[in-house]
Order: sequence, then structure tokens, then C-alpha cells
Amino acid sequence: MTTTVATIAAKAFDGVAAKISGVIQSCTLTRTTQGAYDPSTGSYSTTTSTDTGRGLFDTSTKIEDALPGYIAGPTEKLVWIEGLDTLTPKENDGLTVGASSYTVMHVGDIVGAGSFYAATVVNS
Repeated sequence: MTTTVATIAAKAFDGVAAKISGVIQSCTLTRTTQGAYDPSTGSYSTTTSTDTGRGLFDTSTKIEDALPGYIAGPTEKLVWIEGLDTLTPKENDGLTVGASSYTVMHVGDIVGAGSFYAATVVNS
């Protein structure tokens, strides 16, 4: 079995979930993409895509330590995301973690692997 960032992240999240209940939460990333303009309706079509994974809010790491060079706003929260299969988080995506809804402000792809992310979010 090959060791990847995705498998390491999944094992880390599994380990935390086994030791501390309620810390690891399911999450859904939602992206709405604008399509073609329809002159008969005067609006653009949209497509909504979703992907599910797990999220962990980090209140002990400074955002600038996790995302060097990024200056976070006063209400931004740091969340670690793993387990997404089809979408890579990006700015303005929606992110539901547990029962709360957020807007993604900034994303860092941990070690450039495309499978484990640090993101800042604000309540939406």
C-alpha cells in the first residue's frame, strides 16, 4: 500500500475522532458555477457541484502559521479539510461543517498534494 498525504490525513482524522468525540465533523463543499446567458429569461444558468469530506476547526494554530503570507480578517476561522474526492476548495465556495454554513475565504493545499487543505472561512 502506497503512503499518500490523503491516507496520512485520513488516519490522523480517524485517530482524533477515536480519542475526542465531536471534534471531527462531516463537511460539504458546494460550488456554484455560472453557465451561459439565456436571453429569453435574462439570466445565466448555474450548475451546483458538491463534495463531502471531514473538517476540523483549529483554534490553537495562528492562521498566518498555517497559511504563510495570508492576512486573515478578524472573523475568519481556520479549518482543516480532508476526504474530498471531486472538488478542490477555492475562494467563495460554500462549506458546511456540522450544522454551520461558511464561505471559503482562502485555501492552502498542504504539501501540494491535492488532498488535504487548510482553509479560512467566515460564517455565511
